[in-house]
Parts: sequence; C-alpha cells; structure tokens
Amino acid sequence: MLYIHKNSYFGVVGLQTNDTLIVVNDEFAATEEEELQKAKFIAKPREELTSTTLLKFNGGVISLMDDKSVILT
Repeated sequence: MLYIHKNSYFGVVGLQTNDTLIVVNDEFAATEEEELQKAKFIAKPREELTSTTLLKFNGGVISLMDDKSVILT
C-alpha cells in the first residue's frame, strides 16, 4: 500500500497468490508503470474496471454497476 499526500498519490493493493487488485488514481498508476519499466519487471497489463469491463479476482468477478456501486460475485 502506498499513500503520499503532498503529491496526491494514492494506491491500495490487494494480493492473492497470483492475482493483484489495485485501487489507484491516475498519478499512482502512471508512476507504477514507469517504475515497472525502469526495473524491467515483467507484469501483466493492467485492466480497468468499467461498467462494460468486468475483472476476475481470486475466483470471483468484480462488476461496476451503472450507479457506480461495485459487486463481487
């Protein structure tokens, strides 16, 4: 987990064996991508949860509803 107030970075990370769930703002996401590239670390491309794009995490499916609520099934 990373939170830096003065630069407005925000990130919360959940790890489960071979799945990662991350909630971040755009600044954090960009910085994370830059650091991964610098370190030459191989990672799967990031997927973004939208009302039309579901995410799979730890055997469940995460959905964003039209009212902006999030459901895990």
